[in-house]
Amino acid sequence: MDDTLLIENIIEIEQPIGIFLVAKMKASALLAISSKEERYYNKELEEYIGIQRPLKRDKIKSLQKFINTNDATFPNTIIGTLDTDFYNYNSTEKKLTIKQSKDAFKIIDGQHRLMAFEEQSVAASFDLLVVFFLDVDLSDQAYIFSIINTTQSKLDPSLVQDLSELSDITTPEKIVHSIAKIFNKRNDSPWYKMIKLLGKKDISSSNAIISQYSFNRSILNYMYDKNNTAEIRNILKESKNKRINLNKLDINKNKFIFWDFYVNSEEGTLYLILNAYFDALKEVFSSEWCSQESILCKTTGYDAFMKLFKNFYLFADRNIVDLKTKDFYTSVLSKKIVSSIDLKDSSYRLGAAGATNLYTKLSELFNSK
Repeated sequence: MDDTLLIENIIEIEQPIGIFLVAKMKASALLAISSKEERYYNKELEEYIGIQRPLKRDKIKSLQKFINTNDATFPNTIIGTLDTDFYNYNSTEKKLTIKQSKDAFKIIDGQHRLMAFEEQSVAASFDLLVVFFLDVDLSDQAYIFSIINTTQSKLDPSLVQDLSELSDITTPEKIVHSIAKIFNKRNDSPWYKMIKLLGKKDISSSNAIISQYSFNRSILNYMYDKNNTAEIRNILKESKNKRINLNKLDINKNKFIFWDFYVNSEEGTLYLILNAYFDALKEVFSSEWCSQESILCKTTGYDAFMKLFKNFYLFADRNIVDLKTKDFYTSVLSKKIVSSIDLKDSSYRLGAAGATNLYTKLSELFNSK
């Protein structure tokens, strides 16, 4: 073949579906022979064709940031099929020769990971694991795609949060995970044994109502922009975990009101502020606090009251003394909110929409004279 790509040291894998090949390739080389088969409606044929979900540009941009970091890794495989017109496989010498054509390799799984390398200089040096199915027809490609994407169990996001404590750098997730653990562990905490650290009840969370993922998420939403995750990790690694160096990032501090607590290593102060707020909620909503029948400590109520926290934060004009004082919160909650809100209102029990409805009402009451 002219203009061919030679891949050596092929590994043959035999499974019930048949034999397929595994090899490593530079991302740039794989891009040169690859095409994606997005599923769409073809007007001329009057039917849907292709098997892949549409590419998400935001996902690709996020992956492009990731592959240019010191932590970049894709240990999972890019899976596709080679058509008989484009390859020759020598099973004795374990050599695969592929014609240099964009039609040679049809992606079955991993299109976002691979397409993230387009126009990225790192593509020339980044090794990818590739699975080559040989001469697989479209129906089998669709079957493989559907099996890969429906039978794999996703990690519980609370477990992912819990694993952040093993990180050797102090990420926002690690800080907030530590705060959640303290709230769950201290017997004088308003959240004592109320947080499902692994996403389910266990010996450390016998009275659990809210998952760690849900608990941490609202705090993290005030701490940093997730679009900066890769940059944060890079700066921390290159500066030997000195958070103060993160000040070089352009962060909207009016939105991410907990950013300075994180960057300045003041998570102890942040804990005291949150503890005062939660203690105040527990006091004024005494009968409903973490009741199994109430939404107050469940995700809907928690999200709404965490949104309300920013109202208090701005009202205090960022005064740390006030923010660490329970009475600062109870005075407003008792005067404006407790007697005027019905947490049993059905409009507050619809997940994200319920949280939005509840916060809207809470904010109206907060701002009332």
